[in-house]
Amino acid sequence: MKKNILIYGLVLVVVLFTACTKDADDSNNFANLQADVETITNNVSNGSWVITNFIDSGKNETGDFTGYGFSFNSDGSLVADYGSTTETGTWSITIDSNSNDDSSSSSSNDDSSSSSSNDDNSNDDCNNCSVSQLTDVLTACSGWYVDKLELNDNDLEDNLNGYSFDFSADGTMSVSWNNNDYSGTWSASGSGNNIQVVLTITDISDLEATWTLHEIELENGESKVDMRIGGDDRLRFKNNCTIGNFSGGSSSGSTSGDIDFNIFFPSPADFAELTEDWDIISHTASKIELKHVSGGNGGTDLLTFEKQ
Repeated sequence: MKKNILIYGLVLVVVLFTACTKDADDSNNFANLQADVETITNNVSNGSWVITNFIDSGKNETGDFTGYGFSFNSDGSLVADYGSTTETGTWSITIDSNSNDDSSSSSSNDDSSSSSSNDDNSNDDCNNCSVSQLTDVLTACSGWYVDKLELNDNDLEDNLNGYSFDFSADGTMSVSWNNNDYSGTWSASGSGNNIQVVLTITDISDLEATWTLHEIELENGESKVDMRIGGDDRLRFKNNCTIGNFSGGSSSGSTSGDIDFNIFFPSPADFAELTEDWDIISHTASKIELKHVSGGNGGTDLLTFEKQ
């Protein structure tokens, strides 16, 4: 009996030691990833960059970006300039959710490239969101509908079944339902996790409020914009359209790397092809190489930026 107790005690010690070691390894790995994210962010946010290689679905399309200089700005905007021509998108660098699922810490995802849905109000899912990104997403497609509406612990989305919402860049909003047309306004200000979205629709009083942007989620064939008030009230617009080019795959769960380099351009078509959550192959202060494996056909796209 004493021998069995001794063996059980030794096994318990080994299990506890292994668990503690794993927790320590997870914590250290996450800390290292955070340090890498900071280093890469500092590198790319300095100076102007050019695309020296872009292979999309096996086709070399580098020439589509000849002459363009790309600026990765600290506010999350990505600006491409070529003479008097300017294209604006967004960018962010995040830790892939698959890399830190077992860690006691969590990283915030930029949902312009795409993060998975998360109903935990404590998560900061819009660390790198911007007003320009929100505007680009809302105005890219028509026919938004209310997928979720929770007010005072009541689920009210069924009250808006069949309502269609269109957002314009000038701050106007049109709503149609059952051959009835309504008009309203919307505006957004702030940055990151403190973007305030003001909705004014006299005929739909449940939506009239100042909402805090919680998450932007873009997937192949599905787009969502989630907003909150406090920790309870919630409004989520959904659209069954694809914003960006996902090469037959999804922006969520399609990469295998530890760090995602997220790029979003709503238009024109050439720039929309850059919209992906890219894996980082290598990075230096003057060059960053990216890849993306399509969730549809398994093909590998390649993208390289070099500092001018």
